[in-house]
Amino acid sequence: MSIVRHIVLIAVAGISIVAAQSVSFRASVASSRVSVGEQFQLTFSLTSPQSVSPDKFQAPDLSAFVVMSGPMQSSQYQWINGRASSSLSYVYVIAARKAGKATIGPAMLELDGKSYKTEPLQIEVAVASASQKASGPAQEIGNNLFIRASTDKRRVRQGEQFILTYKLYTRVSIENYFIARAPTFEGFWAEDFEQPKSPEVTTETIEGKQYRVATIKRTALFATQTGTLKISPLEVRCAVQLQARRTNTDPFDIFNDPVFSGRLRTEEVDFSSNALSITVDPLTGDPPPEFAGAVGSFSFSGSVDKKETKTGDPVTLKLVVSGTGNIKLVAVPKPVFPGDIETYDPKVTEEIQRDGNQIRGKKTAEYLLIPRNAGVRVIEPVSFVYYDLGRGTYVTLASQRFSLDIAQGKDIASGGVFASKEDIRLLGEDIRFLKLSPGSIQPAEEFSVVGDWIIAGFILPPLLFFGAFAYRKRQESLLGDAPLLRSQKAGKEASRRLKTAEKRLARGNAESYHSEISKALFGYLVNKLRISRASLTLELAVETLKTYGVPDEITKQLRACIERAEFARFAPGSDSQGARKDLLDRAKDIIGAIEKELNR
Repeated sequence: MSIVRHIVLIAVAGISIVAAQSVSFRASVASSRVSVGEQFQLTFSLTSPQSVSPDKFQAPDLSAFVVMSGPMQSSQYQWINGRASSSLSYVYVIAARKAGKATIGPAMLELDGKSYKTEPLQIEVAVASASQKASGPAQEIGNNLFIRASTDKRRVRQGEQFILTYKLYTRVSIENYFIARAPTFEGFWAEDFEQPKSPEVTTETIEGKQYRVATIKRTALFATQTGTLKISPLEVRCAVQLQARRTNTDPFDIFNDPVFSGRLRTEEVDFSSNALSITVDPLTGDPPPEFAGAVGSFSFSGSVDKKETKTGDPVTLKLVVSGTGNIKLVAVPKPVFPGDIETYDPKVTEEIQRDGNQIRGKKTAEYLLIPRNAGVRVIEPVSFVYYDLGRGTYVTLASQRFSLDIAQGKDIASGGVFASKEDIRLLGEDIRFLKLSPGSIQPAEEFSVVGDWIIAGFILPPLLFFGAFAYRKRQESLLGDAPLLRSQKAGKEASRRLKTAEKRLARGNAESYHSEISKALFGYLVNKLRISRASLTLELAVETLKTYGVPDEITKQLRACIERAEFARFAPGSDSQGARKDLLDRAKDIIGAIEKELNR
């Protein structure tokens, strides 16, 4: 017997050795020869004959490259000729910073208590050609723009809430952005917090560099299963304003302002946040039989709309679960009804509230009951069980005991035959009663074929048609000249931006306030003077205004107002609250004065 056991142990050990030897972890690149700023793909691949779920993955130092996106994770499972194979890949899109030889070090990975690492890769980086430099804004942006994903908790219990936050860090000017691909939350219930269209901007210092930071997405997550769960990256496309190359530099131009130093160009660049892993632990203790997955802090109540009724009359029983936690995953318990009370499927409604950093709300189940026999009927208490995270235990709540005093109603169905569910399906929602009295009867008026309405029916349609046709032609001619349309609406658009600036000033957001003032003035000049944004400079705007007959005094005020806004924008705290209000009033007066001069 011992010999057989030794043979089995040796066979199992042999299988384990073969399985371990067949696990491979290697790195590869799309090309080993690239140019500076050229994007290429770096992949770390793990293959195994079994399904793989690494305990830890550590990427190499990629500081010699600009990480455009990643790591993007993908997995694949195959069964070919009776043999299974599984693969897991971590993919980065990167770009080299400078010419020469660059080394990608080994990546580390832990699987089933064993460590694996890839071989280093050598990359030849050539100097970028002129065309490549023009088409690759990533090198110019470098580490001045990135997205970071973070959570307030990295280890939670199943059903426990944690908050996922995405922040955009920038040291360059962003014209706009939008989410190109939202992250996937497999294994989670997610509730997004509402974000303002113009997120509030703060500042953070990272490695000695000051960044403007905006929170672009906040989501509350509740894990629906245990284990290590993955959150995929968020992908964002940003329209970034970059300065055109200059042939000379001004040592006194400490802000390097693109408005005064040269033309701007706008480039669209894709960025991805980092991926995250969340460890989800099971709930502690043995759950009661009534537990259905509610986690948080809840209250439970029940009520009936009347305790005295008659046979055939409806009664509504309402059960309500409310509180903080995974309310959408909560199941309202079902009561046990007496056999001679006819019941219907409950109407379940839910209300989700996103207050601050908490998801709260209530879920209501309404039962329609039809008592069929007279007497006293009792509905026993209903138990609701949830897991209280604060106390680390299961809590049982119970509704009250309901007693219905049922009197004999009208004999609406002789012989004890009652209406079926189909006959009263709309009971409590939309009941139509028979009208027993016909009321007063009026004789109908005689109908004339040729009347005023008939004549109007022949005349009005042609008139309406020709009116609509004339209006459409005018709109098409106006919309066909887009610059003219923008020029006519330039004043209104500038006023809208100045109102936004006034709101931000009231909230004390000085940096975004000065930025909005600057955008209002420059946007007005672009639209009113029909100059492209890329070609606009302050000097060109002033000269164009002079050709339209705008007095020098107004153009000088315009220049001074823009310079004040731009200086305060890049030097926060350099002006007082009173000076900011004065700047807003001056911007309004200047735009009004220019409008008056150009509309003469």
